[in-house]
Amino acid sequence: MQRVILKPKLDDSEITMIIDGRYLCYRTKYSRGGNLTFNDHYTGVYYGFFNTLQSLANKFFVTNTVIMWDIGRAMYGVRREEFDGYKRRDQPITTEAEKEDKDKFENTYKNLLEFCIKSGFANFALQRYEADDLIALWCKLYPQGQKIIVTRDEDMYQLIDTDTYVYDPDKKINKNLKWFRKTYGIEPKQWVDYKAISGCKSDTVPGIPGMGEKRTLAYLKGDSQWKDRVEKSKALYMMCHNLVILPHPSLSNFQLLYKQTKLKEEIFINFCQEFGLRSFIEKLHNFYIFM
Repeated sequence: MQRVILKPKLDDSEITMIIDGRYLCYRTKYSRGGNLTFNDHYTGVYYGFFNTLQSLANKFFVTNTVIMWDIGRAMYGVRREEFDGYKRRDQPITTEAEKEDKDKFENTYKNLLEFCIKSGFANFALQRYEADDLIALWCKLYPQGQKIIVTRDEDMYQLIDTDTYVYDPDKKINKNLKWFRKTYGIEPKQWVDYKAISGCKSDTVPGIPGMGEKRTLAYLKGDSQWKDRVEKSKALYMMCHNLVILPHPSLSNFQLLYKQTKLKEEIFINFCQEFGLRSFIEKLHNFYIFM
């Protein structure tokens, strides 16, 4: 089972892969094998999830794998209390088939989360907060070694430093400090200001009217012509700042206990047999995450 270590002795040789669980599930849902089934079970997400985990664990020679989960609409709790429009997007009218497909995914996601806990993965989920908050907490509390954040979420850019980077599995890009500076011309610590001022469409964070991405970048690089506009919107800026900063300020004193993934081989094999994932059983002892 997963090991909880109260006072971990970590050093710079640690290589921790931190997974955005919901993102990886969505990614595998729409991958080539996303619609796989076995005995009427919806198994494509299971296959894609573990296949990606194993591939990346081998690629980066990780010493620990940590999965952070979003748990339902409760994850918006603390930010919705501050701004009711947070992540409220117009939902298109869906067909019965689309609703059924969504329900299947949510059930699969829930089952996968429960299995990962039972089988010994280092997992974290927190009511009223997002997986992003937990990823940021881990990076803050356990700075030793290298941390590889597996996601496409741009909010993670604020966590990039010399030992922490974002890996985009779709584009196969290591979004490290060099990449960030070359792409945006600012420092990762300025990313919170960038999002707070320019806004964020995907999270429906309003930002400061009239700024936008190009003007905000110019402002952060020292263009003073936008200074008055930003300073006149201090209250709005502060609200947006609290929505985009990671972890959320209310978690400043929260302690995330260190966990080490230690899988139970028998439980994993039984799961693979139940859902027809035989290829994993055949190459089980090549799995880096079991070593």
